[in-house]
Amino acid sequence: MKKLISLVLALCVLLGAASLAMAQEEPVTLTILHYMGNEVKLNAFNAIVEGYRALHPNVTFDSQALSQNEYITQLRTRVGAGDAPDIMIGQPAQYTDIIQAGYVMDLTGNPLVDKLNLTAADIGDCSWEGKVYALPLDFKTYGVIYNKAIFEKYGLSEPGTQDELDALCKTLADNGVDPWIRNYSNVTYPDIEVRAILWPLLMENGKLDAFEKLMSGEAKFTDYPEFAKALELWGRRMAYGRMDDMSNDTTMARQAMAAGQAAMIYDGTWAFAQIQGFNPDQRYGMFAVPRDDGKPNQYCVQLDQIFMVNGQSAHVDQAMDFMAYLLSPDVAGQWSAATNGPSVVPGVTVDMPEVIHVAMQAKENNNIAHAGNFTAQLSGEYLNNWRAVLQGFAADRTLTVEALTAEMQAAFDEINASK
Repeated sequence: MKKLISLVLALCVLLGAASLAMAQEEPVTLTILHYMGNEVKLNAFNAIVEGYRALHPNVTFDSQALSQNEYITQLRTRVGAGDAPDIMIGQPAQYTDIIQAGYVMDLTGNPLVDKLNLTAADIGDCSWEGKVYALPLDFKTYGVIYNKAIFEKYGLSEPGTQDELDALCKTLADNGVDPWIRNYSNVTYPDIEVRAILWPLLMENGKLDAFEKLMSGEAKFTDYPEFAKALELWGRRMAYGRMDDMSNDTTMARQAMAAGQAAMIYDGTWAFAQIQGFNPDQRYGMFAVPRDDGKPNQYCVQLDQIFMVNGQSAHVDQAMDFMAYLLSPDVAGQWSAATNGPSVVPGVTVDMPEVIHVAMQAKENNNIAHAGNFTAQLSGEYLNNWRAVLQGFAADRTLTVEALTAEMQAAFDEINASK
């Protein structure tokens, strides 16, 4: 009798194991929505996906890339239509409505987050209302990327003040060299140009709740002289323009930069691998946009590839398993080596070009204005209007700072009045 019972128990264990194995082998499709638009990043990410599939043949991926211009709207549309992806790229503070609807998994206290040893500002960039909703792979630093050969030819050095930058631009223009390449057809780039001065000034002056107050209607743009200063200095940089400033997309501008058609481009670490890929022999440096008050400026920093997991997905466990794979030191190192993305994953050691070293050193030395320090960041219709108005300022150089400020305030007032 005991032998019979033992045989029955053994059979149950075997059947249970077989059922588990069958369950693990059931076909699973993970849908990932992102805006990794350039070929370098797409190829690197696809290689990582294929590496995961080699270990998990039952898993397939529907990896969908959208342009940054349409990503936020398309993601909300998909979620509203009941077609939310399993994994979505994005900073939680910009998707608060999706979080409130329960489509983003709360990762507070998750071991994957704890293993990353993120700074307090990094955590802030992954969070909303004190809870962590995203897992970062790397960070991005904004700066002026410049052509070293052009600078050397005209005896130029990295400027430390706005006056020095103006003089540098004049020297280039006087010698028939365009100082800047721009890509303002992408609505995010006027936005990040303004951040170059706005973020450091707001943080220096302790106004970390500025965007929160602007969205709530508690404060007006005229309450922040930092905003007017950021526009003023951006206007001084735009005094040296090209006919294609508003028509270039990101790839076109980076190709022109790599071809030596201009001396500088305001871009960031996320773009550098593509710029370098277009002309591997070109040499580049990077500096922070100068201020006009005699003080050195900081670099703006955000987490870059940052992934939210759909808390209502039928494949949450598989999605989290893929994220664990992506954030392992070996795979994160593979990503950094291919994209020049400075990693936030401990244990990643990859040789990087000078521009990326500058970015990494700035973060290590805390010479940065980190987005994660703000209590809130612009989101939803506020962000859409912010970007549209700034893009209009770039397109129409007859607009004054006062006129743009009034237009921006009217847009925010209209949103608040409709609540």
